[in-house]
Amino acid sequence: MKKNLCILILLLQISLVLYGQSYTQADIYNYIDTYARVAVDKMNQHGIPASITLAQGILESGAGQSDLAKYANNHFGIKCHNDWSGKTYHKDDDARNECFRKYKSPQESFEDHSQFLKKNRYADLFQLESTDYKAWAHGLKKAGYATNPLYAERLIKLIEDYNLSRFDIENYQIDTLRVTENNLQENQKEPQEKQAEKREFFKKWNMQKSHYKPQSLQQKENQGEYQELGIYQNLIPVEYPYTNRAVYKNNGLYFVVARANDTYYNIAIDVQLGVGELKLYNEAPHRKYEPYPGEWVYLQRKHGKAETPVHIVRRDETIRSIAQQYGIRQNALRKLNNLSKDSALVPGQKLRLQ
Repeated sequence: MKKNLCILILLLQISLVLYGQSYTQADIYNYIDTYARVAVDKMNQHGIPASITLAQGILESGAGQSDLAKYANNHFGIKCHNDWSGKTYHKDDDARNECFRKYKSPQESFEDHSQFLKKNRYADLFQLESTDYKAWAHGLKKAGYATNPLYAERLIKLIEDYNLSRFDIENYQIDTLRVTENNLQENQKEPQEKQAEKREFFKKWNMQKSHYKPQSLQQKENQGEYQELGIYQNLIPVEYPYTNRAVYKNNGLYFVVARANDTYYNIAIDVQLGVGELKLYNEAPHRKYEPYPGEWVYLQRKHGKAETPVHIVRRDETIRSIAQQYGIRQNALRKLNNLSKDSALVPGQKLRLQ
């Protein structure tokens, strides 16, 4: 018996290496907090247990850390196949330079995953109880979803370690989803030290995830507080799905306001976009650049013109800061004003924005 257990543990460790995923427990909690709403929504639409969808997403995307998830929004490792006519992303997998589906957003990937499981080969799964995640996990493996011999066991372990089955309750209230210490039942068999570590994680996590107040946007020097300032005073939040952050609109574009210690990475996770996408939309000036507290971070590609016709340059302003203020692309701003990349701005200078 002990020999068999050792072999199973060894196989699990080998499978982790073979999958090549590198992610932390915090990444998993982050993934659950970000995508639980989407998984529940797809469960209510298509009948696939949310626990299965989340576990597959965590496993296949490395909790959102894989290149496929970051650069192709593909969270389930779905390859192109003959019926795919959308964009593609190529990477080495079972063979070199294999073709994977590329999506506009993670949500589109979740929807395609649901549609993918509606193929005839998975028809038997929909005869199972939606709360029987073990049967679904083994059914997926039997139907050939993955080649890893321990695929079902890994799904089940994720579901049980992170209590994902709580999302399988019929008509789960999507607006109540939030990762907290209370709704992740602690395993009483865990050592006291492990439970204390988990409680400390949740304490820090929930402080980090507290809602951002629109009236507090400009960071005071040497303090972790914010105060109203100038242009930020009249921001009015608008409806925007899949994030707890306050979202606003400028020049017809959705944006959020960067908080203290924000990075493009944690903003991207919160708003369910790729890090590369977010940097591209906001024309990050260099690879290591991160948004400063109070900076507007756009969730869409900026436009070629602004709603305001003219801007008067103020001291210390740059092409990029003006472009961010009005939701206009830098190259469009330069083109409108016959400016080169080396052109210097002068206080009082008039810039056309249309």
